[in-house]
Amino acid sequence: MFNLRDFIYLDERTVKRYLSSIEEGLVKEVLETDIAAKPNWDFEVSIGEIQKLLVAAGIPIPNVGVKRTGKTDTVSVQITKEPTIDSQFDKLFRYIEPALQYLEGFDPVIWSQLENGQFVYYSSEISLPKGYENAQMLNIGADFYELAKGWIERDEDFEKVIEESRGYREEAASKKYTNVYSIPIGSPNKRKYYFVAKVIHDNLVDCSLEDLTFGNAYTLARVEHVLGASDRYTVFDSTLKGVDRLMNREERRKQKGDLFEVATKPAVIIRPIAIFKQ
Repeated sequence: MFNLRDFIYLDERTVKRYLSSIEEGLVKEVLETDIAAKPNWDFEVSIGEIQKLLVAAGIPIPNVGVKRTGKTDTVSVQITKEPTIDSQFDKLFRYIEPALQYLEGFDPVIWSQLENGQFVYYSSEISLPKGYENAQMLNIGADFYELAKGWIERDEDFEKVIEESRGYREEAASKKYTNVYSIPIGSPNKRKYYFVAKVIHDNLVDCSLEDLTFGNAYTLARVEHVLGASDRYTVFDSTLKGVDRLMNREERRKQKGDLFEVATKPAVIIRPIAIFKQ
């Protein structure tokens, strides 16, 4: 089905890699030939053939929640050498749809059936780790203070905070990815049933991390790790360089448990492929 999508996050390398692997597999298994035999291909393939290929690639097919937007039991395969990234994503979505776990008004039973390697698709809201937000607030405060130096009184205490937080702010800003909380709309408990998504900054499309938190968006992702009972996954480490100098000994003692934002079961770790509005 044709959809106009406004991507705010798109992992183009993963889209191209998955698409290439699937299409090469379809040509080999269905037509029993090599995809390099000619530059373009156009044929129909059954949903069953696609499912067999996905299973062979180690992608779990969910027992519940699978649905298709169309009524046909076949998918049109059209392979060209110069596709756009939008058309590549559309095709990838069609190919993996038989294996998608749609999370729409789900319950804990469906959530408990998620598996490593599974594709999930859901409407989501995103929030950022508190440690990241604190670093950004310090940056904004430092920038404003520098800009306003000429018309406000000097604040030695704040200048000390700016200087002592420099290492913390620089280390937070230098990271190439940030873990975010991706909460499916309709989650039975937002504090328990949520995803932790590794957002690679270079994959953001004309937006910032903060822009991801505005409104709802659709997320297509692959499950990387279903947390077990004893697992603890660090979402954000606030013990970055220099942060200890921002607090006195009593503050460090009180906040020791909050320096690491940790996800535990039943939270699930995912790698987002695309986040978009439509």
